[in-house]
Amino acid sequence: MTIRIAPIEPRWFEEKAQVQSQTWRELNQGKIPQEIVDAITPQFALKLTEAHAKNSDQVTLVALGDDHVIGFAELLRTPRPPIDRPEAAELASLYVLQDRHRHGVGRMLVEAGKQATGNDRLALWVAGFNANAQGFYRHIGFHETGLTQTEDMGPELEMINY
Repeated sequence: MTIRIAPIEPRWFEEKAQVQSQTWRELNQGKIPQEIVDAITPQFALKLTEAHAKNSDQVTLVALGDDHVIGFAELLRTPRPPIDRPEAAELASLYVLQDRHRHGVGRMLVEAGKQATGNDRLALWVAGFNANAQGFYRHIGFHETGLTQTEDMGPELEMINY
């Protein structure tokens, strides 16, 4: 399978939305309240994708395997609070289909994100329960900052900053 990274185009919006809904469900099923898992439908993800594409502060990249979306990254040129790192961009989301994990797709998306934002310094948040993602980010050179925040998703959810 040939993998390439590209800025999102309207022709990939629906596939990206399907991947977003599927990967969200795979990651969060049984870990956060079911109504929040169920909220990220392909239709809802499509609305988000369309809105993000219009935002000049946001970059959305897709990973394509044989011209089908297999993952995506969303980056913000300016990090959101409470991140106080004006020199950094924010990796707001990175999702890859489970059967494409450990094939270099996530790393390719992160590197392309640095190029697309013109910034090799990225900040990000990872759910405390997501040991797989934490290991991935450490493996590719990220370090925990010591900053955490709590998301209110019914039960409180700890987020770790890198």
